[in-house]
Amino acid sequence: MPEADAALAALQMAIQTEIDGYNFYQRFAESADSRTREMFERLARDEMMHLELLQSTKAVLEERGEWAEYKGLSLEAFEGAPIFSRERVEQNIVDRTSEMSALRMAYLIERDAVVFYKQASKRTKDPNGQRMFLDLAEMEQRHLDLLEGEYQVLREQLQAAMGFAPF
Repeated sequence: MPEADAALAALQMAIQTEIDGYNFYQRFAESADSRTREMFERLARDEMMHLELLQSTKAVLEERGEWAEYKGLSLEAFEGAPIFSRERVEQNIVDRTSEMSALRMAYLIERDAVVFYKQASKRTKDPNGQRMFLDLAEMEQRHLDLLEGEYQVLREQLQAAMGFAPF
């Protein structure tokens, strides 16, 4: 059945996206300082939660030929102060350039995931699949917003330290 084949292909692509995101966050968390590590470990845990959901959904679809009932995701927000506050990075801003690069790469990963999940929702006819993909898109959007905020703070600090800030 073509619709199930398309859904399975979308789920497989989503599974690989989550594996790649998890691996990226875990790898960067290993070399980051404690507060940055906590953020990336939290992102990695979320990616693992998404991965488990996608794998179980795919298994049900393969076994039964229909979507499992979707019960929803916990869409809790990230709490706490910005990781890259002015006070925290003023003394060693140049040392933060690798973190800035990692944030930018993470931002791009999450942006692509948001686009993918929104498109997958539009292409899925089953309401359970649509809701699941939309929830995943929303959660990835929250990741995106977090990463964009952290990136902007760090970018502004680096620009100021290098004399590029418009003052």
